[in-house]
Amino acid sequence: MAWRHAVLLSLLAVVPGCVSVPQQTAGMKQAGVEHITAQQLREMVMQYATGFAQAVEGLADSLEATSADPETRYRVLLWKSVSIANMRQAALLSDPLLGLIDVWLYTRQVRDFLADPPPEYDPHSPEARSAGVALLDQLERQARALAVRVVGEERVATFEPRLVRFAAEHPIDPRNLNRTSVMAADSAMLRPVGGGIGGALGATYWSMRDVADRAGAISDVLGKELRWNVQLIAYDLARLPVVDSTVTGVRLSLDRIGALADTLPTLVSDERAMVLEALHTELVVLTKSIDAMRRETLDAVSAERLAVLEALVRERIVLLEAVTQERVATLAALDSIVTRAIDHSESLVDHIFWRLIQLVALVLILLVVAVAIVMRVRRPAEP
Repeated sequence: MAWRHAVLLSLLAVVPGCVSVPQQTAGMKQAGVEHITAQQLREMVMQYATGFAQAVEGLADSLEATSADPETRYRVLLWKSVSIANMRQAALLSDPLLGLIDVWLYTRQVRDFLADPPPEYDPHSPEARSAGVALLDQLERQARALAVRVVGEERVATFEPRLVRFAAEHPIDPRNLNRTSVMAADSAMLRPVGGGIGGALGATYWSMRDVADRAGAISDVLGKELRWNVQLIAYDLARLPVVDSTVTGVRLSLDRIGALADTLPTLVSDERAMVLEALHTELVVLTKSIDAMRRETLDAVSAERLAVLEALVRERIVLLEAVTQERVATLAALDSIVTRAIDHSESLVDHIFWRLIQLVALVLILLVVAVAIVMRVRRPAEP
């Protein structure tokens, strides 16, 4: 094994430049995008996705701050978390050119969603709706400018009507905020980067870059998305009937105590002795009732608190397990890719080695034949 790696390193040192990693994907080569590399295009798309996430987060935070309706705040929080996650998935498609098309398409879909929102997501404020549409118009212009920078104005002008029509035909689902990706229209754009040694090295390189990009994107927003999910869980728990009944019972008890306190001065001024005796009896009964209600309330609140904590713990465990499984799967995929690349390299080294042996043997045979001919020619003729 060691001599094979030594021979491989020697061949790579003697013949530099024979094997190169493709710098563009098949989709980029088909579209004629060769002035930038796939990694440069991926960085440009990721920068746009980051700007989109920041803009959507700022818009959602402003809507949450100006709304006093818990249901509206819940809807805005859900829209914010799902929109940022969808944009990250679009930007991290395997082909960065396809990712550019998908982020532009998703920006258009969100813009159409805000221009004519369903009733449950309507802010019922013309100023807020206009601000959201203006922000998405600006983001869509940025996505179009990025596409022009990559493929040119002529191709963008030809492709833009198709994208607008696709966005109109596949709007965002208001029930769960799901969207239709560009993969549904043309999944054939995801082609391998090439064949031979360069293709194998290119596949390994782009797979490793894709793993690194996905890990970096997830780590950047993991804290925020975890906090948003916890807030959504809190909103869901607040809708439980047990919590509502407990709070209502406490409020009714406080109202009764307040009403009794308001009537005490009148009762004392009318019939002091009778009121004092009745008050003593009422206080005894009321104290027992309050103690019983307090114990019930504390038990209910304790049970709800334990349920909330258990739900949070389960959610955290599920999230950590998902992250762990994703990391293990990523490492396993990376090990498999590296192993296949090493096996392919070893077979290539063996092939080259045996070809070299055959060449050397042929040269030696030719050399022996040439020496024999020369000696025979120079040998003096016998008398």
